[in-house]
Amino acid sequence: MKKQLSGWGRNKFINCNIYKPKNLKDLKKIKYSGLIPRGMGRSYGDSSLKKKSILLTENLNKILTFDFKKKVIEVESGLKIVDLLKILIPKKLFLPVTPGSKYISIGGMVASDVHGKNHHQNGSFRHHIIELKIIDEKGQMQTCSKHKNKDLFNYSIGGMGLTGVIYSCKFRLIPIHTDLILQEKIKTKNLKETMKILKESSNWQYNVGWIDTSAKNLNLGRSIIFKGKHVKIPKVKQLTFTESSKLKIKINFPKFLLNHLTIKFLNFFYYILNFQKKSLVKIDDYFYQLDKIKNWNLIYGKKGFISYQLVIPEKKSYTSIKQILEILINNKCYSFVSVIKFLGRKDGYNSFGIKGFTLVFDFPLYDNIYLVLEQINKILIKNKGNIYLCKDSITKSSDFKMMNNNFYDKKFIRMRRVKKKYFNSEQSIRLNI
Repeated sequence: MKKQLSGWGRNKFINCNIYKPKNLKDLKKIKYSGLIPRGMGRSYGDSSLKKKSILLTENLNKILTFDFKKKVIEVESGLKIVDLLKILIPKKLFLPVTPGSKYISIGGMVASDVHGKNHHQNGSFRHHIIELKIIDEKGQMQTCSKHKNKDLFNYSIGGMGLTGVIYSCKFRLIPIHTDLILQEKIKTKNLKETMKILKESSNWQYNVGWIDTSAKNLNLGRSIIFKGKHVKIPKVKQLTFTESSKLKIKINFPKFLLNHLTIKFLNFFYYILNFQKKSLVKIDDYFYQLDKIKNWNLIYGKKGFISYQLVIPEKKSYTSIKQILEILINNKCYSFVSVIKFLGRKDGYNSFGIKGFTLVFDFPLYDNIYLVLEQINKILIKNKGNIYLCKDSITKSSDFKMMNNNFYDKKFIRMRRVKKKYFNSEQSIRLNI
């Protein structure tokens, strides 16, 4: 079956041959040659695209084992976060790490090694995974963990599907007492205050900031910080996971609606209309804000948008982030969906996380955006920063090779030498990994 697909950013469409196994037996029968696994297609760029063939995991969506007492679960890789939460939350359990959308598969969480709003305390998803089952290039099941097939385990987490097809993942869960989060909103006046408060709020379980990319001069880097933690409320017997009502977008918006002027306007009013306060909010409202708008990526129009996430080591973070924001302002490349977080540790291997600050931007396709991101890449290279591959769609291999990542580590290169013929994406070809 052939189908036209894109990443969530919709800036590149490719006609692909589709394999859609119904179960494990089907999965083992596939001839592995130059394909890439794909879950829900929520990576933004071309990491889950391949002209020759794509393997869709959405039918592999079962819970395999669930030890309620030990708080350990094993699931097939195509299971979506939203479907898992409907089972876990009534049992007073939650994911140890969650990304910003619930419409992501567990396999996608592993392949991208997702990091959440609690990275400063709990690291990335890697640290909570007990075991993976991976189908290799011969269609054979390989079980791997920290103690068995260690290299396959370590490089598959954050490996962007380049080491084999993740069939299942066994991982730890965390207990919760209610389906509510205590949220505190704090408004900051500038970048220095934003970074200071994010670091000083590390005793809060969750911590994230929205940053105003169009504020300048004395207001440069002003933000709204959303701190959060699970709360205990007596006499709560039954928990539920309810999704917030959604606004549905069915058509591409005209391109002219999102430009530097309208985004500057949106940023200004979002900052002004948010007030400092503490409140109890539903899990869905705290973690999955963007999911309230179904197909929100259509807002950017037919040509899509570019998502870009970077991380800068803590020691060089203030000067580097200030430079980056000034580049955006000077070139009028503003973003509305813009995030700043403090990451608490180096996650290792192919994972994105290091101790430092991460920024996320979603840009309309400005005429100068490619040149602007090349300038930002130079800052990352100079300061030993890195980009997150599940967002990337444009970085050159020459730039990526000079960044602070492990995709050119000798062990991974040796592994890829064997697997490159069987597992690759448009992204891995572009970056030569």
